[in-house]
Formats: sequence, C-alpha cells, structure tokens
Amino acid sequence: MRITCMPCSLLKSALSMPLGAVSILVVDDEPALLDSMRSYLSRLGHKVTAFRSAAAAWESLISEEPAPSVVIVDLTLDGMSGEEFIRKVLEREPAIAVLATSGYPLSLGTLGLPQGARVAMLQKPFTPRMLTEALERLLGGEQGAAAV
Repeated sequence: MRITCMPCSLLKSALSMPLGAVSILVVDDEPALLDSMRSYLSRLGHKVTAFRSAAAAWESLISEEPAPSVVIVDLTLDGMSGEEFIRKVLEREPAIAVLATSGYPLSLGTLGLPQGARVAMLQKPFTPRMLTEALERLLGGEQGAAAV
C-alpha cells in the first residue's frame, strides 16, 4: 500500500527550494509526522535527529556537540512540554533557532522567551512546502517570522 500526502509536483517544488544544509533536532510525539519530517528534511540534505519526547531530545542536546542549528518542537508533548523544552534550549544555547509547532492556536508572546530569541510558530497541519518556507524565514531572519 502506498500513502501519498501531496501531489508529486508540489513535493518536487518543495524539495527544490533553497535552504542551506543545517543540523536540525525534531521533537514530536506523533510518530507518522515525526518520520515524515525526518525523511523530508533529510532528503533536503539536512542532518536530522528526531525524538518522540522532549526529555530524550534534551538528553541528546546536552550530551552531543555541536548543538543543532535548528530545533523543531511540538508544543503539546507529554512529560516535558514543548514550551519548557524551548526555554531550556534557549537558556543553554541562545543562538539556536526554534520552530514551534502546534495544532492549537497559540501565541509565541505567551511563552516568556528571552528577548532576541529566534523563534517562529508553524500551525499544524502543515505541508512540506510550509515547513520549508517557515525554516527559510526563521534562518533568513525575515522580520515577523522570528525574533521575539
């Protein structure tokens, strides 16, 4: 059985979008979405490490060098929340860019993040192209997409 999420033409277009290869840590408790993001971002040439829990991702983050350039994290995780994870990550590594995802309407302003943090929000559900565009805005520093 073959499952297709989007037309091949859209996937081909999204895969060709320019974004330099970076190290990305992904945290999401939805296995299918986690695997899709890992596979998609890896095909774009990124080094992707993926975890189903913030606690496991945190252990990896504090034990491995260098730190990833980007963290993509679901805000509604069991155990350590995505919000707590983001605060801990930015306290340890303020230069990391963070893309927070959620299926619930949330505002980054309510997270109490440090001034100047590079954090953006991506509402679920999202397409591969939306993910790529959000990462480009975050890493490119487009106004309104990042700096809190």
